[in-house]
Amino acid sequence: MAAAMDERMSENVANQLDTLHSNLKLVTEQLKEGESRRQTPEDFSLPTFWERLSATFKIMSHEATKMCLMFSKPPVPSEEESKSLIQGVEKSVLAMISTFYSLPKDQGMTLRKSVCLSVTSVVDELQDLVNHIIKNVGKGSSSQLFATGSVWECCEDFSKLPKDNKEAVLLIIRNTTSLVQDALQEIEEARDNDANVPALDQLQLEDSEEADNSEQSWTESDKSLMAPCLGLVKAAKACLKKVSGALKSGGKCDTVDRIAQLDDIADVVNQTSPHVDDTVLSLYPLMDHSAVRTNALALSGVLKNLLDMAKSSHFTTEADSSWLQFLQNAVDHNVDKVRDLTQDHNSS
Repeated sequence: MAAAMDERMSENVANQLDTLHSNLKLVTEQLKEGESRRQTPEDFSLPTFWERLSATFKIMSHEATKMCLMFSKPPVPSEEESKSLIQGVEKSVLAMISTFYSLPKDQGMTLRKSVCLSVTSVVDELQDLVNHIIKNVGKGSSSQLFATGSVWECCEDFSKLPKDNKEAVLLIIRNTTSLVQDALQEIEEARDNDANVPALDQLQLEDSEEADNSEQSWTESDKSLMAPCLGLVKAAKACLKKVSGALKSGGKCDTVDRIAQLDDIADVVNQTSPHVDDTVLSLYPLMDHSAVRTNALALSGVLKNLLDMAKSSHFTTEADSSWLQFLQNAVDHNVDKVRDLTQDHNSS
């Protein structure tokens, strides 16, 4: 009889955990769907916001630890104990979500996206922890401990979050610069090892039965076209570096308009890496000159847009005119060479 009662108790506790898991899933879906319609307070204070959000992350980490310990070994917690614990977890999640939604959009959409991603990651990892507990009710497991550690890690990452829109945009630029550098390094290494470069379609089919072991090399016209394209990618890297430097020294988040300017910069920066990737990938043999031209023109358009935005922004001054013009000329020079070198191909 005692065993049957324990089994019923375990089943009821498992149902409580299932409900918690479903609720957490709903929270992440709502976060990923978009913005809340909740009104933000008129007396919003960014420092106060960070204090409150920090507190919710700490509580969330504490609640995850309690849950892990309570379900790490027999006996299974009673329904009352389990209910109390789950209510504590749900209360912490709601506090964290509520605090996040109190961050006004006019503080910067780039900043909001950064915070939203962090909050979503915590809830996702908590959901994963609950899932491991459900599978091992009363037994505990190494995976359960690992999942708890993942919640801790997400909560600890809170301290690394950008604290205003300027920091959030600088982070976007830094990450994008790294991606552009990686793409540039890969194609330069391939160029330097010209004799052993597999064709792009061979790289894509390397795990397929259709792939053979043939190797392709660039023609002389391919190499001529590659030079201005790599110049364009280097110009992209330089644009990101110089815009970052100007933003770091002159960027401000003291007005709605200035914050919005930073969001506009971030939007263009986010387009840079994909266009660099498209350009670089089109350079691998067998090279399609028409595709190279299309991708290079698209990349140059993004870079010109970025430079124009930086030029009209609040964080550049007359002293920045020289590098802005230099980079504009570099972009124009390289894309003009691409046009010239692909003119015959296009007209044929």
